[in-house]
Amino acid sequence: LLSCTCTRDPKAARRISARQTLAMSVMAVSATTMSVLARPRAGTVVRKAALAPIASRVGVRAVPGPRARIVAPRRGERAAREALPAPDVAPAVIAEVADGLEGGIQAIYLGSLLAILGFAGFIIVRQVLIRRELDDSAKKMGERIRAGNATAEEYFEMGSIMLRKKVFTQAVRNLKLAAQMWEGDKEDLAQIHNALGFGYLSTDKVDEAIAEFNKAVELTPGYVTAWNNLGDALEQKKEFKGAIEAYEESLILSPGNKVATVRLDEIKRRQGRLGLLD
Repeated sequence: LLSCTCTRDPKAARRISARQTLAMSVMAVSATTMSVLARPRAGTVVRKAALAPIASRVGVRAVPGPRARIVAPRRGERAAREALPAPDVAPAVIAEVADGLEGGIQAIYLGSLLAILGFAGFIIVRQVLIRRELDDSAKKMGERIRAGNATAEEYFEMGSIMLRKKVFTQAVRNLKLAAQMWEGDKEDLAQIHNALGFGYLSTDKVDEAIAEFNKAVELTPGYVTAWNNLGDALEQKKEFKGAIEAYEESLILSPGNKVATVRLDEIKRRQGRLGLLD
């Protein structure tokens, strides 16, 4: 239809035809561009650089697509954000450390409890075994004594067993028989009198105990245990002067004697407070 344009100038007709052809090409390119921008293929990114060659061929300037605009925060918003407190991680750290410490403390408590229970069990088992051994020995020795042919040594052994079992009445009876029947060394006899004095002292017979301890130290002047026991008996009877002398004698024989040292210091401290020391 365009070729039938009424004009008599061939050159003008050719110019008109070229302009019409250019206009149609521009329209076609624009339509293609809009179609590509409107419905992009999956995974296809339409860029300005891809459209530039097409636009340059037809003399049309490519229009850039929309860009993301970076909006700077306003002054008030920035101040509000800066005013917000930074996230505090200290509570979380403290909670984690506390959990670790709690687990460690529980392990320590459990270990301590097991150790205490183990030690208590050991003591109980040991006492049971000792008690059983003493019962067996007392049974055998009692059979010999009841047979009527027991020796002084057997009476002394029976008395010692009764002292360990804390059956003090029977202990005193057997030790008295042992002292009466004894024909051995004086040192052994001194041990019998010391044991007999301990039995008396355990039954609150202080005078009898003092007499037996005196017999023990007379038989064996170097008997440190007897001197300690004599000092204890005199102290219970409130005869502090005699107790001090007994403890001092014990320290002369054994300077490292802790029993005599502690008791002597205690007596002197109390007597000094009352002003009774000479």
